[in-house]
Amino acid sequence: MRPVDLLREAFTAARCSPVPSALVALVVAATACVALVTVGRQAALEADLARDLAGPNARTLTVTDVNGSKTLSPAAVAVLRNLSTVEAVVGSNTPVDVVNGAVGEPKVALVGLVGDIERAVTLTRGRLPRTPGEAVVSIEVQRRLGLAEPVGFLNGPNGRQWAIVGSFTPQAPFQELASMAVTTVTDDQPLRQVKTLSAGIEVTAATQNAALGIVAAGANKLSVDSPLAAAAAGQLVERQITGFGRSLLLLILGAGGFFVAVVVLADVLIRRRDLGRRRTLGITRADLVALVALRTAVPAGIGALGGMTLGVGLGALWGQVPGLDFALAVAVLACLTTLLAAIPPAVLAANRDPVAVMRTA
Repeated sequence: MRPVDLLREAFTAARCSPVPSALVALVVAATACVALVTVGRQAALEADLARDLAGPNARTLTVTDVNGSKTLSPAAVAVLRNLSTVEAVVGSNTPVDVVNGAVGEPKVALVGLVGDIERAVTLTRGRLPRTPGEAVVSIEVQRRLGLAEPVGFLNGPNGRQWAIVGSFTPQAPFQELASMAVTTVTDDQPLRQVKTLSAGIEVTAATQNAALGIVAAGANKLSVDSPLAAAAAGQLVERQITGFGRSLLLLILGAGGFFVAVVVLADVLIRRRDLGRRRTLGITRADLVALVALRTAVPAGIGALGGMTLGVGLGALWGQVPGLDFALAVAVLACLTTLLAAIPPAVLAANRDPVAVMRTA
């Protein structure tokens, strides 16, 4: 039987069998919708977790001089910046309290940075400080100081002043700068903290080993905040979520396939006279199996599309929208499961004796 004729017969048979077609469409729609609502939410959660694990906060090694040992220096930052596995390095000194030079209070923190300052902050107005006598303020600090524009000056300890040359918003993983003003440090000033951002999660361990080797002198006086433990725990949770999601998806598809098989089996038993007549008229067993499977696939495709639409809509309503690629994959899997589930009843119908069927039907 030609493929075109087979497809035409399948569409005609599906249209002439509204009850089994509607049942198949309903089962497939429910399968796709339930899969998207449950496994789809897990997939969205897994994507968020993977994004967090690959984000800057999960790739940042923080070394802090907690005892004021003056172990960390701008020279160490310069060496760290030359590592091939490093995206950015920012060192900071101990913050000091400053006030608006024009009106005084309230006090805000001013911290000196060295290294990849442009990676730590995003300018909103003005420019970055070029000398230790210039500073930029965060949007929050600008508001607290009562400045309509990022201009003016800051007064600090011992009558020292800093000219305000711009404003900024902090970038991850330097969010603590949101409540500070930022200036630069000189080469001879000791640092209190150095943050090293790895180029990727896969080189975080190598970056940590190299960074700690560079600042190892006086390491007993340093506090090290490593991202490795958190990254390992996050990857373990991600694997567990992935495994559970796959098991749940298989369970949902299996249940849907079982109900489709029941519907198709009942249909071929009820329509055994029609199928037997086709065998008597010369249709091959393979063509009959294909006809039954394709007749089931037609309403299955309609049901998968409807279930996918409903599942994505419910996900959007609940704030966990699965990706379009995942939704399409679930719809395709639901259709393939339906085809596989329709084959055993179709094989059963194709292998029955057509003469006996015509005599007893």
